[in-house]
Amino acid sequence: MKRFSTFMLMLIMVCFSAFAKKDYLKYDITGAGSGTEGTCLVKVFIYKKSASDAQFKAAAVHGVIFRGFNGTESRVNQPALTTPDTEAQYQEFYDSFIDEKGECQNYAEIVTGSYERIKTKKGYKVGVIVQVNRKALRASLEKARVIKSLNSIF
Repeated sequence: MKRFSTFMLMLIMVCFSAFAKKDYLKYDITGAGSGTEGTCLVKVFIYKKSASDAQFKAAAVHGVIFRGFNGTESRVNQPALTTPDTEAQYQEFYDSFIDEKGECQNYAEIVTGSYERIKTKKGYKVGVIVQVNRKALRASLEKARVIKSLNSIF
């Protein structure tokens, strides 16, 4: 009987881990002005009471790659680097790339003094401005062959 219950517990754990999908933080992203050449400034709000700098950076990079963002000025509007179906196609790569300890941390910087916390009806959302090196990020994703090079269009 003890072997059977141990076996069932292990089977349940294996099934759960096989079907578990990486869940990104619930966040919003908007343009926050223009950065230096090749970079963009984005305001990221995460719907939690508090968040780490690594979580903000991961959310900002995820947003730049898959969502794009709009700002108050027309030049701040940026399309996503790729389409959402690309995320599913290269899920294993993106799960490790966009992580609190992943390579995405190299392409984002928190702007000092831009933290804020807002109480909402459902809890809190915390925000910060993040500068994302969009040019280097694109080059890295092209090198990994998970997005197409702009040169391949012509």
